[in-house]
Amino acid sequence: MRRWLNYIIVLVCVSVGAYSQDYTLTHHEGQSLGDPIVSHQPKVLSPSGEFRGGYNVTRRGRKFETYRGIRYAEPPIGNLRFQPPKLILHYKSPVDASEDGPACPQPTRPGYYVDEDCLTINVYTPLKENRSQPLPVIFYIHGGGFYSLSGRSDRAGPHYLLDRDIVLVTINYRLGSLGFLSTGDELAPGNNGLKDQVAALKWVQRNIAAFGGDPNSVTIAGCSVGSKSVMLHMISPMSKGLFHRGISMSGSPLYPSPSPDNLYNLAEKQARVLNCPSDNSKVIVDCLKTKTARELGDSLKGFNSYLTQRSPSRSRR
Repeated sequence: MRRWLNYIIVLVCVSVGAYSQDYTLTHHEGQSLGDPIVSHQPKVLSPSGEFRGGYNVTRRGRKFETYRGIRYAEPPIGNLRFQPPKLILHYKSPVDASEDGPACPQPTRPGYYVDEDCLTINVYTPLKENRSQPLPVIFYIHGGGFYSLSGRSDRAGPHYLLDRDIVLVTINYRLGSLGFLSTGDELAPGNNGLKDQVAALKWVQRNIAAFGGDPNSVTIAGCSVGSKSVMLHMISPMSKGLFHRGISMSGSPLYPSPSPDNLYNLAEKQARVLNCPSDNSKVIVDCLKTKTARELGDSLKGFNSYLTQRSPSRSRR
């Protein structure tokens, strides 16, 4: 089993590059695909609520169910900006899971779907009639330097992996300052992007059995900083009991010197980039909460200017 799991995870990383932002995942909700088994919208009822999805076909012609754009945590907006995620335990009404949610704020091409209300999860599973037992789950964490990309189907598509008997989960987590800004206190405790990943893993433990997945066989996997995230979950008490295997490729948190434990200077830089005062953590956070998510996402370019000014040699690499 370990051998084929490694094989298909390599395909995940390949597919991330293959499905660019110009690719659109075409679904077939509510229409026949030549088989009466898929002539209706699929529904799942889990301990948290009801989800209504769609159908699609793998590269080899295998039909599967898709559930996209499910919020796994409360929208991280308003007073929840810069705060840890609040897991959604119950959905008051049926969830329309037929389309991808937005990517988290980041610099993107014009017209690409980006919004601060981005903490969503996608689940891809074989047709219910094709599942004779709970299937192993692959929980994919996207790369992108903690400041770009997403778990949307145009970036982490299911068309390779769903030729296998697995359940694939992809997620969005907060990026850049919205996900990692820290003032070292309760105003912005930091590492919220990683805490989002933990919340999504908790959602999987609670709900994945209803989608045909085995909550006792969850493999977290990722490339680049997705790989780095996997290793961090391996040593984090916060992630204990939420997964069972990990596959890391291309990224690692292990360095010759320890990571800094105080990055308040980056909070000050973020404030200056957006013309906010930087006298103390309260004025920084209060001002940044008045800025739009788009302003915060696009401000990444301002950080690059700071790095270039402070380290000329880096700009020549």
